[in-house]
Amino acid sequence: MEPEKLERLKEYGEFILRKLDSIPQHPSKQEDWVPASLDECLLDLREAAEKTVELATSPVKIGVMGEFSSGKTLLLGSLIGYADALPVSENPTTGNVTAIHIIPQDGFATTQVSNFTVEYLSHEGVNECLHFMLAEANRRSTAAGLPLVLLSKLNSWKDILSWCEESWNSSNNLELRYLLRELVLFIRAYHSYGEVMCDGCYQIDATTAREGLQLAEQPMAIQTLNFEDLPPTHVRLPSPPQRLPTKLLQNSFPLIRRVNIEVKISREIWDFAGADKFILLDFPGLGAANSGARDTFLSLRELAEVQTILVLLNGKSPGSDRANKIFTMMQQQRPGQDLKDLILVGIGRFDQLPLDSEGGERELDQLIEDSLADNPLQEETVFQKLKVLQTIIDGASAFTTQKDRIVLLSPLLGLADLAKRSSTVKAGSPEFLANLDYPDYLDRSKRLQQKWARLSEHLLKSDARSHLGRQLGYFAQDGGISKLRELIQNHVANHGFKQLYEDTCRAANEVRQQQDNLKNIIEEIHEQGIPTADSPAFIELSVVVESLDKIYRNFQKDLGKEPLKDQRGIVVSDVVKDELIFRILNWNQWTLLFNKANNGTIALTESKGAAGKLFDRGNRVNTSLPTKSDDFYQVFEKTVKELEGFARDRIRQAVLDLLNKLSNYVAQERDYLNAILYPEMEQDIEEKFGLEAADLFYKLFLGCDPNQWKEAIISEISSKDQAIASEIIFPLARQNDKHNIGQIFDWAPERSQGLSRANNHQLLVLRLRDEITASASLHLVQYVSEVNQQVNLELEGILDQIIPSLQNLSKEESLLRYLAAGNSPDEISIPTWLQILSEIVTISYSDISM
Repeated sequence: MEPEKLERLKEYGEFILRKLDSIPQHPSKQEDWVPASLDECLLDLREAAEKTVELATSPVKIGVMGEFSSGKTLLLGSLIGYADALPVSENPTTGNVTAIHIIPQDGFATTQVSNFTVEYLSHEGVNECLHFMLAEANRRSTAAGLPLVLLSKLNSWKDILSWCEESWNSSNNLELRYLLRELVLFIRAYHSYGEVMCDGCYQIDATTAREGLQLAEQPMAIQTLNFEDLPPTHVRLPSPPQRLPTKLLQNSFPLIRRVNIEVKISREIWDFAGADKFILLDFPGLGAANSGARDTFLSLRELAEVQTILVLLNGKSPGSDRANKIFTMMQQQRPGQDLKDLILVGIGRFDQLPLDSEGGERELDQLIEDSLADNPLQEETVFQKLKVLQTIIDGASAFTTQKDRIVLLSPLLGLADLAKRSSTVKAGSPEFLANLDYPDYLDRSKRLQQKWARLSEHLLKSDARSHLGRQLGYFAQDGGISKLRELIQNHVANHGFKQLYEDTCRAANEVRQQQDNLKNIIEEIHEQGIPTADSPAFIELSVVVESLDKIYRNFQKDLGKEPLKDQRGIVVSDVVKDELIFRILNWNQWTLLFNKANNGTIALTESKGAAGKLFDRGNRVNTSLPTKSDDFYQVFEKTVKELEGFARDRIRQAVLDLLNKLSNYVAQERDYLNAILYPEMEQDIEEKFGLEAADLFYKLFLGCDPNQWKEAIISEISSKDQAIASEIIFPLARQNDKHNIGQIFDWAPERSQGLSRANNHQLLVLRLRDEITASASLHLVQYVSEVNQQVNLELEGILDQIIPSLQNLSKEESLLRYLAAGNSPDEISIPTWLQILSEIVTISYSDISM
């Protein structure tokens, strides 16, 4: 249901945008009576409509967030089936939002990563990011005991750099210096590359991505670092680069908005049934003291558009408040919305849960031993004995109200499981696989995996509904990776599209609000005595043209999906095939042969008695009975030619029926246009508006009635028609230049003499009939199919002329007014763009029909 609703919202946004394209860029400069507020209103309306279309056409987005070192990168690698496929920075002070576009592929194959695309921030995005960073820098400087600075006083890049240097020299506070360094690098990168690279989009190869996005770590002794030792400004680029080499990618890194990657994953690794289209958005690790403010800004901005959020906690350090900080940031970004319904929680590095603080693995072993003595094991007992387990589960429960959305994870165990399934499907690079196979590398993880498995069995034995038992069981299978994939897939199918629809509705509501603002401005203009109402005739004509365009676009979209059919709805090729079979079955030759069959054998006996005296002509036999392949050719040729003509007639009638059907679809529009348009108008239009306008009129006049296309289409397909060559498609060997004789049948006198009667001639006749029928049927059906394709091409060509003309005509308001006004020139007095604006404010989502 949601996809259909999203399609209507898309149509709504696109309608608004098409109308706005016909408006001058700055209407307030057109006339002195136009308020300046109109320009800003139109910009806001366009932005809201573009946002609506963007959301309505986008796949479901899943944001993956986690504190740094929670194992997020390795988890993403295990989800897609290749450990180190993603080019991410190991430097905790810098990161990028990475959009992983999932593409399912059939067969069990190694995951393929390709089409790396780097998107840079727009100039507006740079400005927003800078203000976010400055606000955070001001907060940290105040916390460090420095005086508060009014951001309004920092009016230029030089002012900001001067303030950074002054603050640097005034305090060696660690958090403040991390951010000041980031600010300086951001500003210097923009100064060098911003003018020519912002808003840009570059494709790079895998090597450039891996090397360019792996940044060298900055000096950690930042408290003793002098401001002058920070990286200097690079040479300014004079023009946009044609490609993005590694060094330039590294130098311009602070300006990157997002990195897009296509990942092809085998359905045997991840079965996407019901959720084929979605994007995983990998957000930089947040929450650490030296995490970048730019990273936070980019993450929060992208977070506003995700429908599902996977929060990854660090099982190695339970109880940390960094995840809660992330949740608070997310909630602030989406006020008034219950985020818990959107969140899935993964506990990463669960195989590294610090059990040592509770007596190592002894308590876990004791729990397993106690349950072996037929003592029912309860979740409460496990949590009492293993406080660290309860701490990490409680931490996860704070993010979601549904316990079945919490997954215990070990990406390494998941990848090890995948590596065992096939020697040809690789779970990572050779370097990663070498580590995976290293002796003792996973010994502790696998040992704990087995123990958690036994604990899970005992919990489920005591209570089959135990959430902890199930969670531990999923972990024991493959580190919880399969369960997480299932959760993501189900959430996309059941909640993601619903959330995407709600997000799109919010954007559409913003469109409606801007339409209301526009309506108020138009009323202000009307109060000045400026006419704003459109004539009913013009409105009706505009609606008719829009409707005609939509009907033809939908017809064109469906063209070729179904073959030509007759009035009964039966496919033409089936009708031709049935007629062919009927005619071949009624050949006289079959009757003659079957009448001569006795116990399956055809006997050609000589005429005796009076019949012999009357019809015996020496040693001849009755020539009307076919005994060789050439005896069938004449009737075969005749039948093929008749059926070819039959097929042409049926195709011609099917074309007429199809055009009549289309004509009925546009009957209301056709009748309206035929009532107001006449051929003689073309010359007047050419004189008043020029040749292009006259051409638009001609195509409207001709295009409104599909019945006018009939003769042109039929004439064109007739001129390209190629007759079927009977001699080529005849399936039996014939006498020709290369062969003295054709095929001689077993019942022929020259074959039957001296042969045993074991062959079943009647069965041979049936096979012969089937062979002739199959050959003729195959080629006639192919003939109909080729003509069908030609018909589709002709219709496609006609619609390719008409549809763009209708869309262009919708923008030619003056011509539409002329056509609508007829003999009333006073109808053309209202400004064109004002008429369009009046139409924009009247359209609503409910007016858009699918």
